[in-house]
This record gives sequence, C-alpha cells and structure tokens, in this order.
Amino acid sequence: MALRPSTLMFDTRDPLRVATFWAGALGFEFVEADATGGYIADPSGRTPGAFFQPVPEPKVVKNRVHLDLRPASTMAEEVERLRALGATEVRYVDEDYGWTVMADPEGAEFCVLRGIGEDHKRDVVPIDSLVVDSGDPFRVAEFWIRMLGYREHESGDVGIEIVGDRDGDPMLSFVTVPEPKIVKNRIHLDVRPTDSMKAGVERVQELGGTVRGFIQTDDSFWTQMRDVEGNEFCVLRGPEDGWSDDEVSM
Repeated sequence: MALRPSTLMFDTRDPLRVATFWAGALGFEFVEADATGGYIADPSGRTPGAFFQPVPEPKVVKNRVHLDLRPASTMAEEVERLRALGATEVRYVDEDYGWTVMADPEGAEFCVLRGIGEDHKRDVVPIDSLVVDSGDPFRVAEFWIRMLGYREHESGDVGIEIVGDRDGDPMLSFVTVPEPKIVKNRIHLDVRPTDSMKAGVERVQELGGTVRGFIQTDDSFWTQMRDVEGNEFCVLRGPEDGWSDDEVSM
C-alpha cells in the first residue's frame, strides 16, 4: 500500500480566468475550463496536472502554500512573460540565489526563481517545488515523507526540502513562518493510493492525519484530510475503487 502525489488543486473565484493564466504560465494544455471548474494537463505527461475549483470566499491572507517556478530562460525574462499573461510583480527578494515574488490574477502568490544557466540549485522546469509555510517544518515534513515515501533533499535552520524518486514527483519545501494557519489553504496537493481510498485514509490516520470530510459526486468520490498542522489535502480513489490511469476525474 502506498500513496502517490497526484493533481494540484486551486481554490478560485473565477476558475476559467485563473486556469487560463496557469496554463500559459506552466505551458500546460486545457482539457476543460468553465465557471464550474477546470483542468489543465501537463503535455509532457510527467505530472498529473492541475484542477481549479470555484469557491465563494475571497483570498484574505497570504497563501501558506505556493508554487516556486523555475524558468528555462532567465528570471527577468520569465517575470516579463508572466506579467504579460496577467501576473503582478510583488517584490524581489535578495537572499541566497534571489527570487521574485509574483501574484496570479486573483492575488495568489508564487515565486519565480533563477533560470537554467543562472545561479541555481536545480534544473527542473517549470515547477521547481510546492512550498508550505509551517510552524514546525520538520514535523510536517516527516509526516509527508512517511505518507509519500519521500526522502530529505536538503535542510537548514528554517526549513527542509523533500523529494520522491519518480520522475515528475514534486519537491515539497517546508519553511518556518511565525504566523499560525487561520483559514483553509487555497492550494493543495491531492494524493492517489495504489490500492483503495479506504486503505489510504487509514494509512494517513495512522501517521497523525485527520479526516475533514467525504465528498461524492455523480462519477467520483474522495476524502478530505488534514496533515499534522492542519494543511488540507485529498485522498482520491485508487485502482480498487475503479479508478484507472486514463481518467481525468478525481
């Protein structure tokens, strides 16, 4: 029994607008997108893509989960390209290798790192990592390491990065922040069991995760869960539940 990283999920007031931006930003392709939700696919097939679901509540605080993007060109060129797609530049952070904080059309923060050929640590494009603000990053990282079968990539005084062994597994970066989590995260990572959803949920509970709710639609179902610091994620259907690799649905 195992759990694997699956799709990214974005909460948004306008799924079509936000999905359009991120398709352009990541070089992904539309499969479907309208006012009821949307999905964009990774044409390389390396990652499961991203869903965009409508929610009534607006963004009110800094996102505790965001993407770090690694451009194939330079950071400066990528910032200009993303501005043309509808992003706004928030600030430049002159620390370590340096990066630019930006926001998508609904204000969701993300970072543009230095590109391949510049000073950088990795050459994975376009998504370098999924970053999670944490009160205790090492405790949260240990939960995700055990749940996904990940391993430590690099750590320091204020954070830790963990990676999987499969091509396309997203790097997860947990960083220390002083503020507590007070609202539902607007971005989360879904996970897919190699057996059944029920077995996956039981595994997560054994590791300290908690159930938030169960969702059933006409053609699918999944369990909403929280990690040890309350970060939301979903355990999706597995092969024993009738799911197959050629499905787009959750």
